[in-house]
Amino acid sequence: MNRYNYFFISIVLLLSILLSEIKIGDEAPTFYVRTLDEKDFFLSDSLKKNQRPIVFSFFATWCIPCRQEIPVLDSIRTNYPEVDFYLIDVSGLNQNGKMQIEDPVKVRKMIKSLGTKIPVLMDKFGVVAEKYDAFILPRIIAIAPSDSLFRVVYAHTGYENGDEKKLIETIESLLEK
Repeated sequence: MNRYNYFFISIVLLLSILLSEIKIGDEAPTFYVRTLDEKDFFLSDSLKKNQRPIVFSFFATWCIPCRQEIPVLDSIRTNYPEVDFYLIDVSGLNQNGKMQIEDPVKVRKMIKSLGTKIPVLMDKFGVVAEKYDAFILPRIIAIAPSDSLFRVVYAHTGYENGDEKKLIETIESLLEK
């Protein structure tokens, strides 16, 4: 192949990545994982059972900003009991050329040390993270019912103090409807 073919293939791959990113208004992809307590979790079942907003926070034990964000999310959760919150522990991410595999024992220890009561879902192979573009952590996604579907209503990557204000605004606007 000549360099023009490589260039064309590179452009096609780049466009496919950009166009496949999850965006506000997109239908929320469903998934199945196990909880930290070894129970089955089907998002589709949760959506059918509870027609209420859901907030996912993708995290990992090695992620320092995640450790800062989780207690903030836990306090938001206590202020908005009509919203379901879940932490999704992501395993299998490649960070600086090294595959990061999460140990459930470390996850339990971290969750206990942070004192959170948010349920933890284990994304053992990073499949859910891929569906929600959670390649950089932490990543928050909020979904809510709309037109008999659940749609993405909020997405944010990273964490700095004050980032939670936009999430709170989103939650409050959803609950007003």
